[in-house]
Amino acid sequence: MDGPAALRELELFRDLTEEELRQVYALALERQYGKGDYIFFEGEHREAVYFIRRGLVKVFKVDEEGREHIVSILGRGQMFPHVGFFQDGPYPGTAQAMERSTLLAIPTAKFDALLLAHPDMMRKLMRVMGQKILQLQAKLQELALFDARERVIALLRHFAEEHGEARPDGIHIKLPVTHGEMARMMGMTRESVNRVWNQLRREGLLRGERDEWVVHRALLGKRGEGA
Repeated sequence: MDGPAALRELELFRDLTEEELRQVYALALERQYGKGDYIFFEGEHREAVYFIRRGLVKVFKVDEEGREHIVSILGRGQMFPHVGFFQDGPYPGTAQAMERSTLLAIPTAKFDALLLAHPDMMRKLMRVMGQKILQLQAKLQELALFDARERVIALLRHFAEEHGEARPDGIHIKLPVTHGEMARMMGMTRESVNRVWNQLRREGLLRGERDEWVVHRALLGKRGEGA
């Protein structure tokens, strides 16, 4: 799907009319990135907001000791950075393609002007962004309150919702994410993630190989003892 209709695939624009989609698409620039390519770096001047048509992107921050902390892993239809529009600050993190990716870049200044000229369009977009903020808050709350096992289950639940494909044998999740990267997303050690992961496999709630797993549906609502 190409042209303005391509924007219908993107979550933020789901409520826009055909005319509104045409106006937004007139601003969009399609960009291709290979695996490992950087899209922008933390602290750089924020010139655009990106939307994923195909591929996977991770957004991360680096602490004073040079350690990488993954903020999110994003797939088709998602927007980044989440600070969105109407802000003049720099990019809050670094974005890197995890696989070959096709993105739409919309210059922030031009898009801000478009929304200011069309308040109805702005209200529609702000409603969707408000829902995303609530989801992010819920995720952060889970990570702050849960023990090691529950954190891993919460992350798997998030992956299933964002990247999963429902099949008769469970939810298939295909993501090139290591246990070390998962640990950095949750503020845990890789050893703790390994321990919980192996426990879930023994219980029959999780199976598969490194880059593709099958999650039993029972796990998505399951809470267990700490690891």
